[in-house]
Order: sequence, then structure tokens, then C-alpha cells
Amino acid sequence: MVALTYRETLHGGFYLLADPVDERPADFDLHVDVPRLSRFVPSLTATLSGKVRLEGFAESSPATGKLILVPDQRRAIYELSFAGTDGATYRFRGQKEFLVLNPADALTLLQGSVYDEGAREVGRAVLRFDARGNLGSLLRSIRLRWA
Repeated sequence: MVALTYRETLHGGFYLLADPVDERPADFDLHVDVPRLSRFVPSLTATLSGKVRLEGFAESSPATGKLILVPDQRRAIYELSFAGTDGATYRFRGQKEFLVLNPADALTLLQGSVYDEGAREVGRAVLRFDARGNLGSLLRSIRLRWA
């Protein structure tokens, strides 16, 4: 069996819905893991782990979740759970959309929302993968291995 891993770093900003004019820095440092490529093909789901930093809200909080490719809708869905600085559990749900007219955004732009434990939206984030600055490190992080 063949496994695949790589690392993706995204930077951007977020705001809380309670104070939408206070945009703050946001950083996601994610490890994408496909333990068995043979199982990835039918499900198109990978495991995510890493750190989420939403300034003043979640500071380098460990995060876990999944990345789901939805080819017929031309999008990749990111779902992450993490703890906020208040100790509560939050969920980020965002997506990258594969747009033919703007392929650069398809690979680099992640937009999403932050939800509290009651599934209420509490914030929104826009993050980008810096293709010019980080493409080399992403490519170097790709690992194929026999599992």
C-alpha cells in the first residue's frame, strides 16, 4: 500500500462576527495525510492535523480534521476542530473552489467560517497559500511511502 503526506501553510486574516471591523491575522500549518492511496480514490478524503492560529482567539492550537475533495462540485472542503483560548472547542469549515477562469485562486485561496460548539457561526476567515514563497517547501514536504 502506498501512503501520501504533505504540509500546507496558509496565512491570512479572520474576524469575529461580533466585531467584523477588527480583522486579525490567521495562520494554518497543516499536515495532509492519506494513509492508503487505494482507499483515498473512492472516498477522496484525507486526514488533516496541525496548528491553527487565529490571533486572540486560538493561539497555535492543535487541530485535527479532514480534507474532502468533491470533484463534481469542483471544490475541496477543509474541516478542522481546535480549542480556542477560552478552552471551548471550535470548528473551522472552509473550501477551495476550482474555478476555470481563476486557477490560481483554486489552489491558493481558502475561505471559511468558524463555528462554536452549538454550530453557531462566530467568525470568518480568508487564508492563502503563498505559491511564490511556499511552493518549494510544499513540494519538498511531499512524501510517498509504502505503508
